[in-house]
Amino acid sequence: MTPILEVRNATKRFPGVLANDQISFSLNEGEILAFLGENGAGKSTLMNILYGLYAPDEGEIEIRGKIADIQEPNDAIGLGIGMVHQHFQLVPVFTVAENIVMGAEPTRPSFSWRNVGLAGAGAAVLFLVGSIFALDNVAQWLVAAVAGGAAVAGIFALVMLLGWLTKFGFRLYFLITGLGSAALLAALALILGRAGQIPLLVFVALLFAAASCPALEVLTTAIYRRAAAARIRELSEQYGLAVDPDAIVENIPVGVQQRVEIIKTLYREAEILILDEPTAVLTPQETEELFEILRSLTDQGKSIMFITHKLKEIMAIADRVIVLRDGRVVGERRPEETTREELAEMMVGREVSLVVDKGPASPGDVVLEVDGLTADDARGHPVVRGVDLFVRAGEILGVAGVQGNGQTELVEVLTGLLPGTGGSVRILGQDVTNASPRRITELGVAHVPEDRQQDGLVMTFPIFDNLVLSTYYLEPFAKGPVIQFEEVYEYADRVVKEFDVRTPSIILPAQTLSGGNQQKLIVAREFSRPVKLMIAAQPTRGLDVGSVEYIHSQIVQKRDNGVAVLLVSVELDEIMALSDRIAVMYEGRIVGTVDADKVTREELGLMMAGAHLEDEKGEVTVD
Repeated sequence: MTPILEVRNATKRFPGVLANDQISFSLNEGEILAFLGENGAGKSTLMNILYGLYAPDEGEIEIRGKIADIQEPNDAIGLGIGMVHQHFQLVPVFTVAENIVMGAEPTRPSFSWRNVGLAGAGAAVLFLVGSIFALDNVAQWLVAAVAGGAAVAGIFALVMLLGWLTKFGFRLYFLITGLGSAALLAALALILGRAGQIPLLVFVALLFAAASCPALEVLTTAIYRRAAAARIRELSEQYGLAVDPDAIVENIPVGVQQRVEIIKTLYREAEILILDEPTAVLTPQETEELFEILRSLTDQGKSIMFITHKLKEIMAIADRVIVLRDGRVVGERRPEETTREELAEMMVGREVSLVVDKGPASPGDVVLEVDGLTADDARGHPVVRGVDLFVRAGEILGVAGVQGNGQTELVEVLTGLLPGTGGSVRILGQDVTNASPRRITELGVAHVPEDRQQDGLVMTFPIFDNLVLSTYYLEPFAKGPVIQFEEVYEYADRVVKEFDVRTPSIILPAQTLSGGNQQKLIVAREFSRPVKLMIAAQPTRGLDVGSVEYIHSQIVQKRDNGVAVLLVSVELDEIMALSDRIAVMYEGRIVGTVDADKVTREELGLMMAGAHLEDEKGEVTVD
């Protein structure tokens, strides 16, 4: 079978980095081909080449048996390639439909007798109004209205047909209809024999012509929006992607935004879909829904390239797996012919432990105490509803729950990013309710935020600056008001190497790093300074298995060194592997707190759905 896409010897170099080194592979129709590799292994660079965001230095791409020249994304789209980026490319204040059609707005109208009728009726009204001022009696008014409306309807139908048949599209509406209407009214004046009133009729005609352009623009805009919304609903039903075309993007969940990105590619008739870390911001439930959608797409002939770091996802969804390391292909496997351990070793180049090595905790004094905490989201809706919890030195308290149940806002209140509306927060015995982030940081609190780009990094700042965002004004990085750049550079070099942040230089902006390396940069900054309390929200999001292993070991080491750790994660495996105690949030409340070694996945799953453990035997009842 001829592959739908074939890449031969693709090579891409950046200053100081060989990102892709002679990469070759093929993609078959109706196949899910997964790409696995460490952060910085070259996966996203390869996909960006296929989508026209980068030009390869060497190699060639063949699509459907023909050499493809992809210089920009429009070339890729024209060849049937669509890409869903790791960080969504959506405008939050636009509707779903507006985001989907952006850049692909219709330029040729579809023919519709309904729209012809609307144009004729609207023109008839305008002619009637104009003739009242120019003609003498009701009969002449009616003749002018009927004749004018019929003529404009005919012109509109003709122009619509011409627009559909030619490349000029909607522009013909504005030009021909306006000029035609002016000429038509002048002709009507002659026919009615009102020679003395021709100047007035011509003036009315010109007014109508001037009004017709914006009026028709509004009408045609409404036409293509209705057509786009209908097409979006059709795609939603065909591929099982439930979205509301009229919904505002900022008001819909992340999982639905993911669907919008996929529909955007299908709207442009993509046959090959590239998904770059599509599950990085999804809950387990949303991930499973996404997998069902991908299976539906391949059943209908679409071909998918799927980038992920998660071995469980590879085993669950992929037909084939290509493993990259240091910009090269190091192997290819079928999931049924391999194991997670083998894939991890191929990816990292060494044996990787997929089990967290953790001994029993030795809890000390309470470091963080939260009492009756409440908070609202940005729209003023209550999302944290009377949370009570505490974390002791030398223990890890995991907060589990389906995304959107108040975990994000809880962390933001604890770190000073969002004001609470009630209750109290105490750290090391000090009341820090609604304190500033700087005061909280200076008490010895580290924070790994959920959104690395919005809350964790200044994307345009160099890497060395991002590594001292919390401490740049303290010694040894500053003496008085003067920053000691040599100290900053030395520190940044050491930390980047220690945490394996893949970059050719610490002077590059943070935005040049891959998503996983951005996450490692934040972890490196927060883990490399002395702290008393560690608040980590999704600390391993977007990281490869080698990096996850390292971060997990660092969290356990912090605990063993007497640090109190509050871990928030939607990854239930991560919560159960790292936590000493687990608090489950549901609809903004803690529905139960249990010892990690005395609870099962099934019981936690029920608690995440609103249940609680009733007694020491672990019997579960639903509220």
